[in-house]
Amino acid sequence: MLLLGACAGGSSGPKTVVGGPRPAWVEGESGKWPRAANVLGVGSGDTEDAAADRARGEISRVFSSNVSVDTTVDESETNLTSGGRATGSFSQNVAQSIRTASKKMLEGVEIVERWKDPTGRYYALAILNKGKAMTAVSEKAQAVDADAAKWKAELDAAGDKFARAKAAAKLSALLKGRLELENDRRVLSGGPLPSTVDVSAAKLAASKALAALDVVVIATGDGSENLETGIVTGLAASGLMAKRGNAGDRGDLVVEAASATSPVEGGDERWKWSRATATVTLKDGREDKSFARFDAGERQASADAGEARRRAVAALAKKASEQTAAAIASFFENQ
Repeated sequence: MLLLGACAGGSSGPKTVVGGPRPAWVEGESGKWPRAANVLGVGSGDTEDAAADRARGEISRVFSSNVSVDTTVDESETNLTSGGRATGSFSQNVAQSIRTASKKMLEGVEIVERWKDPTGRYYALAILNKGKAMTAVSEKAQAVDADAAKWKAELDAAGDKFARAKAAAKLSALLKGRLELENDRRVLSGGPLPSTVDVSAAKLAASKALAALDVVVIATGDGSENLETGIVTGLAASGLMAKRGNAGDRGDLVVEAASATSPVEGGDERWKWSRATATVTLKDGREDKSFARFDAGERQASADAGEARRRAVAALAKKASEQTAAAIASFFENQ
């Protein structure tokens, strides 16, 4: 969504009006460009380009999620392998496809008004025509629906639960992408996004197919409870329900994780540093063979040693969650 800067140069469009009364559009309303037909964005800056870029950015923000920034001092490292090689995932491909559609939609953003106030401050008004944008959203939704119908048929026809889970994982990724398109359409004041697929039935079928797999998580070592929680969260993000297990337990999918924590030197006596590490192995229970393994580490600081350890363990659990979800997505992609 934040690719608007490449859509047009900041100096393109209408010439800047210098001085005169403050235009109404500076406050975000325009009779010439009504909100009923357009998404509006107003930006200001020390230059024409800066004002135009910020105006485009205001429109892009309407379609993108807010991002919270954690200012905690940290250091992280992760290594993920799957069969000794890097693999892409269907989920990543779907997400990229949706982003491409969003970029196409936002390429319709235009700078239609410019003004320079008496102090030398520049203002710009950007618009996105809702009708044109909804056309881009609808075209991508039709493509997503076609793929979803294919994988729903695969799911219905599959007898083996791993084959069903593979189809379900891909179907879920498509439905998630479709939800993003629906959200964009709502922003554009569009009604429900018609579909050739029974979305509710497809979601339910995919959920049942993934839940049918017996998934076991075996976590050991210092900080293992937090690590286990993170892994279970990552599995849940993939639609899988997991249960706690012990060494030697079997399942359709088995996740083994070993963690450790230790104090480390930080070079500044005002801060106490702690390091948390983990090795996570994911196995296909049909053959008891590993299909992915990753090592992760987090180093966090605090004035209190106990708090530093807690932060390191929590950050490690979050990373394990994300990497587990990625590994599962790659596993189903390669089935």
